[in-house]
Amino acid sequence: MAKRKSANNGTANNGTPSTESDRIEYVPISDVTRRRYLNYAMSVITSRALPDVRDGLKPVQRRILYVMYHDLRLMANAKPRKCAKICGDTTGNYHPHGDASVYDALVRLAQDFNLRSPLINGQGNFGSIMGLPAAAARYTEARLTGIAEHLMNELRYQTVDMRPNYDGTRDEPVVLPARFPNLLVNGVHGIAVGMATNIPPHNLGEVIKACVHLIHHGDATVAQLMKYIKAPDFPMGGRIVTDKRSLTTVYKDGRGPVKVRGEWKPESDSRAKGAQRLVVYSVPYGVETGSLLSEIGGIVESRKLPQLVDVADETDDKNGLKIVLEIKPDADPETVMAFLYKHTNLEQNFSVNMTCLVPDESNVLVPRRCDLKEMLQYFLDFRFVSVRKRFEFQLQLLERRIHILKGFEIIFNDLDKALKLIRASNGKQDAAKKLMDNFPLDEIQTMAILELQLYRISRLEINTIREELEEKEAEAEKIRKILASDKRLWKVVENELKELADEFPEKRQTRLGSSEEITEFDPQAYIVRENTNVVVSREGWIKRVGRLKTKEGTQELDKTR
Repeated sequence: MAKRKSANNGTANNGTPSTESDRIEYVPISDVTRRRYLNYAMSVITSRALPDVRDGLKPVQRRILYVMYHDLRLMANAKPRKCAKICGDTTGNYHPHGDASVYDALVRLAQDFNLRSPLINGQGNFGSIMGLPAAAARYTEARLTGIAEHLMNELRYQTVDMRPNYDGTRDEPVVLPARFPNLLVNGVHGIAVGMATNIPPHNLGEVIKACVHLIHHGDATVAQLMKYIKAPDFPMGGRIVTDKRSLTTVYKDGRGPVKVRGEWKPESDSRAKGAQRLVVYSVPYGVETGSLLSEIGGIVESRKLPQLVDVADETDDKNGLKIVLEIKPDADPETVMAFLYKHTNLEQNFSVNMTCLVPDESNVLVPRRCDLKEMLQYFLDFRFVSVRKRFEFQLQLLERRIHILKGFEIIFNDLDKALKLIRASNGKQDAAKKLMDNFPLDEIQTMAILELQLYRISRLEINTIREELEEKEAEAEKIRKILASDKRLWKVVENELKELADEFPEKRQTRLGSSEEITEFDPQAYIVRENTNVVVSREGWIKRVGRLKTKEGTQELDKTR
């Protein structure tokens, strides 16, 4: 049993009046444990580990990007700042957790071998695919990438809700007004309490084409959307050898394995005398080449694969990833690679789990595993609302400006009278009252007139004001027509998606294969056929000997036993 204090308006056992904190109620400890564990689990799920389906970000990632965009103004063309400054502002103002976890998240957002479209442009050592860690935050610098700005450019239009930060000193966005489905483009990995997520990255152009198709065909199936999104597109390439039917099942169920293997090609080299060279130029997603080289080196040293002579890393900035395998002249390259696919990380299963936070009917985020269509539809619905809010905000600004310009026009029609009233007034408030009494003006228009610089009341300036008024009215009318038609709003969403795809063109990195490419592993193919001698000693010992020159050598063999 556990003790719990509760309210009590009566008296204590000794007859003295008791306060609300005096009464102790006994409750089952299992109930208390269950309730508190659920509170902890929901906190981890919604505030740490799972991404929002709308902008594809976890809270720590969203706060890092918001600090860089809103607080530090680290745009793509700005001078980078120290990562220690970015992490310090993030932890101090929005994310009260350890610096290490924030810096780890920042580093991942900058690694081009982890994200298909990196959101941070890192300057300095941000780690490598070999598994080398990033330098300390005090040495590295960062700024936003161009595509990251499209996640936040519409914050100034009040397109998303804001909420107080942890100590109530400032506001932060609940979600970023993303212009592209970042969750599918960059993917995410997270482990919560009782659930996890593992969404692979995809090609930006393919995802946008699928979005455009879904805008025009709301009843499209997952299979139809897969005409555009054929499979994941990993930043380090690789070859997917899962068949199309299995991939369709993965995208329909929101979970399942996708088999990915590294790619290789033969290479001729005059330095390799009497040997063949095989070059591995792509690896599965998440594989560190440092540990991969260690695995292959162990196989060479232990002679588990006699056909493999040596392995070397010739990776450089010019040629990219290049792991060279030296094999014997008479060895079959397919057989060698089949062994390495079986016994190393050159082939792996990526376990897809498309779990994320989605808004329910009351706009509360709840965890859910989505299929491909649901994930795209959630983003498009959010994008539609964001575009509508943006236009509504722009219309409000236009109408406010039009209102003031009309006030200028009213005053100019009888400018002499207005000037006499202003000269005869006692101060600003008196002038405002006289203008409102003699002209059809409200307080906003009047105060704008009184703050107008004198040179702007000339005939030349009033012509400019009238041109601006005409321009603003035409622009406002155009926005009103868009807001009056869902079809026009969807067209805007579509056009902006296409513009983004044109601005950031991406070639597919991961090639598509089939399960037919997988050769069955045959241990017999790796037995080296060679002549040998079997010696039986007088004492009954049996030993295999590769070369035996004389019979006297058998006596030495007998002694060694």
